[in-house]
Amino acid sequence: MDVNVTSRFGELENLYTFLVDDLADRRTDQLPFLYSPMWPITILMVYFGAVYIWVPKFMENRKPYDLKNLMIGYNLAQVVACYAIIRHFFKYGWTFEYLYTCKLPDYSTDSAAIGFMYGSYFNYAIKTLELVETVLFALRKKQNQISFLHVYHHACTFAIAWIFAKYVGGSMLTYTIIVNSTVHMFMYSYYLMAIFSKQLPFKLNAMKKFITVFQIVQLMSILVNIGFAMRENCSLPRVYLSIYLPYMVILLWMFFSFYYKTYRKNAKRVTNEKDSSDVVIRKQK
Repeated sequence: MDVNVTSRFGELENLYTFLVDDLADRRTDQLPFLYSPMWPITILMVYFGAVYIWVPKFMENRKPYDLKNLMIGYNLAQVVACYAIIRHFFKYGWTFEYLYTCKLPDYSTDSAAIGFMYGSYFNYAIKTLELVETVLFALRKKQNQISFLHVYHHACTFAIAWIFAKYVGGSMLTYTIIVNSTVHMFMYSYYLMAIFSKQLPFKLNAMKKFITVFQIVQLMSILVNIGFAMRENCSLPRVYLSIYLPYMVILLWMFFSFYYKTYRKNAKRVTNEKDSSDVVIRKQK
């Protein structure tokens, strides 16, 4: 083999070792589906293939599956998981001060540090499970729910959760996990109630808008948390922040766009249609 080629392979191997081993939280080496970057890459490839190719092709000449019982179990599991992860972090010392106080990752074997590390891994596991939701939409032929916002959000959140669990595993940025899990408890509770909407004594329409607003407020508060984390006297991993910040800005813009198109623009259209119909009625009179 050519000496230059051998040298290049050696450089790539050293770079891989540096990125995957040297920079990582070595306490997580034995945790399933976390050590190698091939795990998230493979999972995302399967996710995109299932959502955009395999399941739509499989369902092309089939009726949508009902999956009611499966959806009940999935939504209930998400509510329980979100509650469990919030309780887990509070158990190991999380407080609201993590929003604005510079708390650095603790890579020691202290019980609280280990607790935060496992909490971050648990969050990664939950984000992996959330990918199943899109596949269930495809099996039910709910293509309107498989929007670019939905897929972008789930895929990027999953990738960032892997990076956080492998390299950070704690710090003030766990605020995202707490606030996101809180929002998801409400969101999946709404999805669970929506399955029984016909049996409920009240309508859920207003609650859907509330959850969207709640998500937007959540994203804005996460940006505040990132802003505090980027202070000069706070030495949180800058590489992670440089990935996380643009993602959150784009996601917030997408949620604002969704809110405007779904609620503001449609409300204006309905108002205009109502005004037009009133004019017609007056003319007829």
